[in-house]
Amino acid sequence: MFIENEIYKIIIENTIIEAIDLMIINQKWQLLLWLRNNEPLKWIYYITWWRRYKNEKIIDAIKRKAYEELWIKIDENKIIFIWIYDDIYDNSIFGNIPSHYSSITYIYKLDKDEEKKIRKDDQHEELKFFDINNPNIHKAIKIRIKDIKDKKII
Repeated sequence: MFIENEIYKIIIENTIIEAIDLMIINQKWQLLLWLRNNEPLKWIYYITWWRRYKNEKIIDAIKRKAYEELWIKIDENKIIFIWIYDDIYDNSIFGNIPSHYSSITYIYKLDKDEEKKIRKDDQHEELKFFDINNPNIHKAIKIRIKDIKDKKII
């Protein structure tokens, strides 16, 4: 469900966008991050996130985007809810127009076969695994990691 740029610009200017975040962890407890090639967060390694379509259930959005961005079919029984976060940026895909996302965040631990199937999509420059304690991880991701640790998910 593509939204025309002019309509999406009006949405970004006037509303909070609901997003789904999926934190992907491998067997070594490393976090998969994408080097974004679009705003907000252009040229920053970040977790995968996206909008869901109207009338699309959260689980269906997670499965769809995991396949579109990771090229894997995930097991919905391994998806763990973390929290909902406010991600507020001074910019957006439309330049200096601020953006605000209500990010429903989940974690997913890959098995070895799933990890082998992961490929980069065309919306990201690169993807790679980072140690979850890496000090260079974006501050919003550090908050999510702290919550995961506090809830004893990892």
